[in-house]
Amino acid sequence: MIRKVFAYPESAGALAILGGLFGAAAVGLTALGNPASSGLCASCFLVNVAGALHMHANSSQSYLRPELLGIVLGAFFAAFSSREFRVRGGSSPVLHFVGGAFILLGCEVFIGCPIKALLRTGGGGGAGAAGLLGLAAGVAFATVFLRDGFGFREKTTIPETAGLALPAIAFLLLFAASMNTDLFAATGIGVGANHAPFVVSAVAGIFFGAAGQRSRFCVTGSIRTAVLARDFREGAGTVAFLAVALLLNVALGNFHPTVTLEPGAHTDLTWAFLAMAMVGFGAILISGCPFRQLVLASTGEMDAAAAVAGMLLAASLSVTLGIGSSPAGVAPAGKLAVLAGWIFFLGLGVRQRGAA
Repeated sequence: MIRKVFAYPESAGALAILGGLFGAAAVGLTALGNPASSGLCASCFLVNVAGALHMHANSSQSYLRPELLGIVLGAFFAAFSSREFRVRGGSSPVLHFVGGAFILLGCEVFIGCPIKALLRTGGGGGAGAAGLLGLAAGVAFATVFLRDGFGFREKTTIPETAGLALPAIAFLLLFAASMNTDLFAATGIGVGANHAPFVVSAVAGIFFGAAGQRSRFCVTGSIRTAVLARDFREGAGTVAFLAVALLLNVALGNFHPTVTLEPGAHTDLTWAFLAMAMVGFGAILISGCPFRQLVLASTGEMDAAAAVAGMLLAASLSVTLGIGSSPAGVAPAGKLAVLAGWIFFLGLGVRQRGAA
């Protein structure tokens, strides 16, 4: 039964089980040392990894997250073992690169990716709920463009070695990190660098990646499918994730309904909404939120790999240029980044209408 749920998660029940396991593992990582509501946050992890790779100088946000490397490896092995590893690309790498960068910047203005929005909401955060509502609004807006034929040119098959690059890099980085080498920036003493035990994080990351590949888990994608096709099966995983996270937070005494005291978050609900609405809008246009882009890139989708590269660069710029928000509030540079993201994605939506 368990093997069938993992190998062929097509029913709402199977997707709900995997979504619940996602939520439980994410809350568990937080209980074991990860920052609040950051047991699974692709955008936060990318910022940490950028710092570890010396792409920014904030040591309190620098840590080579084994969860992120595990996601890449787990998704790769799951796709390879199920014969779904296919290297394709060439439809719009530049647009995906820029789009990925803007999505990451939107996440940093909100302080978290769509999955973290679920975790923050499950912990009682009012700003997290505002971001989740914004995400849904942005996805719903994007479906207008999908109905009008939004799309990119046909992908082509490319040499398999190109698709193996990201998993190979992830493996080498994970191996090097396990050896405690001096290649990476020192982890600072700060909330952003807090972490669960290395091995536990790596195993959890592999689970996230493998289960994400098999279930196609994506918060924005589940909302899109529900709006476009009135198909709520994918949404079962998202709802189960939120429900399990909420119940576990209550059980652990970590559920605190609040707007002003949410750990590591700002209280500007307007910009939380607008930033995540931009993330939801853009994620649908380039086929996935940060977590989904990581999974797709690990299974041979080179346009998604371009998006991941854009996200990693943006993770560095977010810290270096002061774009990311803090508990003190949303920085002017962050507001400009969100507005620029809206302009880019609106232009992309209009330009690619009827291209599918």
